[in-house]
Amino acid sequence: MPVAAEVTALEDDQVRIDISVPEDEVRKQFDRTVKETSARMRIPGFRPGKVPAGIVIQRVGRDGLFAQTIDRALNDWYREALATTGIDPIESPEVDMGDATERGVAFAVTVKVPPTPKLGEYKGLEVMKEPAETPADAIEEEINRVREQGARLEDKDGAAGIGDFVVADIDGTLDGEALPQAQSRDQLVELGTARILPEFTNALEGTKAGDSVTFDVTYPEDAPEEIRGKTVAYSITVQKVQGKVLPELDDALAETVGFATAAEMREEIEQRLATATERAVEERFRRRVIDAAVAGADFQVPAAMVERRVEEILQDTSHQLPQGITLEQYLAMQGQTLDQAREGLRTDAELSIRRELVVEAIADAEGIMLSDDDIEARVRSDAAAAGRDPEELLGDLRRAGGWDNLREDLRIERAVDMIVDSAKQISLEEAEKREAAEARAADPAEAKPAAAKAPAKKPAARKPAAAKQAAKKKPAAKKPAAKKPAAKKPAAKKPAAKGAAAKSTAAKPAAKRATPAKPAARKAATSGAKGSGTAAAKKPAAARKPAPKKKPGAG
Repeated sequence: MPVAAEVTALEDDQVRIDISVPEDEVRKQFDRTVKETSARMRIPGFRPGKVPAGIVIQRVGRDGLFAQTIDRALNDWYREALATTGIDPIESPEVDMGDATERGVAFAVTVKVPPTPKLGEYKGLEVMKEPAETPADAIEEEINRVREQGARLEDKDGAAGIGDFVVADIDGTLDGEALPQAQSRDQLVELGTARILPEFTNALEGTKAGDSVTFDVTYPEDAPEEIRGKTVAYSITVQKVQGKVLPELDDALAETVGFATAAEMREEIEQRLATATERAVEERFRRRVIDAAVAGADFQVPAAMVERRVEEILQDTSHQLPQGITLEQYLAMQGQTLDQAREGLRTDAELSIRRELVVEAIADAEGIMLSDDDIEARVRSDAAAAGRDPEELLGDLRRAGGWDNLREDLRIERAVDMIVDSAKQISLEEAEKREAAEARAADPAEAKPAAAKAPAKKPAARKPAAAKQAAKKKPAAKKPAAKKPAAKKPAAKKPAAKGAAAKSTAAKPAAKRATPAKPAARKAATSGAKGSGTAAAKKPAAARKPAPKKKPGAG
């Protein structure tokens, strides 16, 4: 390895990493600096990039070239040390430069790392699990959706109501001039749908064939440019009114969606909804178990981790928006400012971090490890489930650098399975009784009957692991209004100095973000979702770039 790193634990969740770079690596980086400088130099008699190294060193100076080497390579050496040690900094590093010569470079960084939770009880937790009962109306709603797919329109004599359709001629004018995009003939308009502006529904409700209506629509600031903030005058003539007629629930309808009989269709719908209900109940139970373990742990989440997670969520959300829509515009549509979105995300961001840290601590406490054979077996299983060639998926995974990420994801998943499998299920009634008893014990004078526990709030959505570890796509994110979205890192401040500043010949490199977001599968596992396999592979993110600083008296 080009660098050697030694870690020393400090107080207050800090570690010191002593990094030493051998002579051959320093000389390799110095030669690279000389070559890059040669490519930029323009000297008569030499083609660009062909200036001999000796002339480059003579013109620029060996000290200057060495300072450039340190400036450029220090961040790479720092990142390599992080990868070697597995350290996951949460803030910019403080850097102490030691001896730095062409025979070797030594420096140390002090970084703040995530806290280690003091675990409470996490095995045999008693947690409420409700019965997996599919509501009867859910089955009927699903059947009605099938009927809606086969609906037909029939002319009706009466007035148009919500859910009816009108066939109409539409004319729109702006400042007395016809607006081309607001002209339409025999336009089919469904009243009450979210696809049309409410002004159209209000104007057309109660109309009959032959009626004409006029009304104005003032468009908001996020409308297309030609009508943004302007008022368009509409005149609509109703040609006819049509009502929706649903088909009978019979074998003929069932055949249109691939079933032999209506009974067979109903049975399949009931089974599918029952499976979905069981899965949802199980996921809520898993989440409650994790949250019970989190509640028993003692630690504080640093504000820097929360803010970083919030920014990741917002960044992921921004990447999911249609082209041309900025995050600020999207939030404005939701009635939010960027600051309001950040504030609204902090609680869920902190909860998701607490879950991850507690489950990681449990995995460490239990000594949970996975061998390469374990990982390969899982990848092959996922490949078979996804209909992919296992050798191709294994190759993609290794090329994308996702092997170690997957190892950690599966380790966390195994820890979650362990605490969930050990948990004891109790009924809603029992949970209510215990909550009431705890309230009375805490404040006998003020205790009141406890309400049913609501399902634990799900944190920022993270893609569950799937046979996609090699697909280098960003995970889908929830929009801020609904909470969550991982995104990449905000710019970090330049690290604070320790000791005297470096020589003026060594320019300080700009600070860069240090830690990548948690792997997607880990987030899914700790949020309660049952892991499902190989997570999306990610390349290691760039580390925060440390600023070189010399110790007093360093030459």
